[in-house]
Amino acid sequence: MKIVKISPKTNFHTFLHSDTLWGNLIYAYRMLYGIDETSKLLTRFLSKAPPFIISSIFPFMKNKKDGSITYYLPKPLSAINIRDANNPEEMAYMKEYKKVRYIEKDIFEKFLSGEYDENILFERFYKWKKAEDELKYIEEKHINNPTRKEELKNLIETYSFNFTKGLSPTYNLHNSIDRMSGSTLQAEGRGQLYWEEEYNSFGNLLINFSEEINGIFFLVEGKDISLIEAPLRLLSHIGIGGNKSIGKGSFIYEIEDFAFNPSTDSNSFNSYVSLSLYHPSKDEVQQFKNESTSLYYEITTRIGKVGRDFNLQFNEKNPVICFSEGSSFFVKEPLIGQIIPTAKFDGQNDIYSNYLFFGVKANLRLQ
Repeated sequence: MKIVKISPKTNFHTFLHSDTLWGNLIYAYRMLYGIDETSKLLTRFLSKAPPFIISSIFPFMKNKKDGSITYYLPKPLSAINIRDANNPEEMAYMKEYKKVRYIEKDIFEKFLSGEYDENILFERFYKWKKAEDELKYIEEKHINNPTRKEELKNLIETYSFNFTKGLSPTYNLHNSIDRMSGSTLQAEGRGQLYWEEEYNSFGNLLINFSEEINGIFFLVEGKDISLIEAPLRLLSHIGIGGNKSIGKGSFIYEIEDFAFNPSTDSNSFNSYVSLSLYHPSKDEVQQFKNESTSLYYEITTRIGKVGRDFNLQFNEKNPVICFSEGSSFFVKEPLIGQIIPTAKFDGQNDIYSNYLFFGVKANLRLQ
């Protein structure tokens, strides 16, 4: 398995789920090698042995001082629900905890090994945040209790962990410009304003002056991982995602080895956690209908667009319902997923979207 660490040089306009990321890589491959070679590559993806599979993007943080990197991954969904709150105070902490979307790699691996579940992690979160709030109160009120302050600091050090609540866009207000006059476009007697979203939460090397550098990464595995190298190099210059023409989405990147190290015997694995969007094949749907197969998931509907890069008018792709990242499947063998035709090019050639399964083995708790 390889990791591709991306350090943005500008803000990104597009969130790179696995289907969008794969589409950009294939688009760059087409620019480099032409339609015929791209058709051959797509044929390989449509077979039972795709050349590579990729995850969605996730955040990382690099400490400038010591060079240490914290990788974040989606908190696995499982059968274990958080216990009921015993009082309003616990309810407040529980609401805050439920916003946790990505957890550091060490905690993610504890989920994979079955050492942690939602309840265990919440109890840790609760003890940490409660101690943190009490310490803050003591310091604000100038309460002279050094023994308790030291106890609270030890609790915070013991129970704290790295997490993030998600990668949210910011919204920028723009004017529509009349290309004939160079002034603000007028329609129905007034100027035309619109909002556009972009992601500065991915990091931006040009404006990042903090002690930690934000970035994003994705994972890739397969027999022909080298196929992504030339497309990545091209995308790093021309940009990835939307608004490339105005400088969005350019980046630098590194490719390194990567592995998960859950502390459990590989023979005890009972499940897989998805790190990509995933649309099951017909056989897999039948497998899920079997009452002995447990799965815990979130569903999302993907509706992309195709147009400008193919010299076409913008058109929506056919919607695809799929499982989100972090969904858990209690199966012994890895799932596969599908490459799905979602639009037409020149009225006859299919344009595909990637919903192949990128999963990691786990020994998740069922109760």
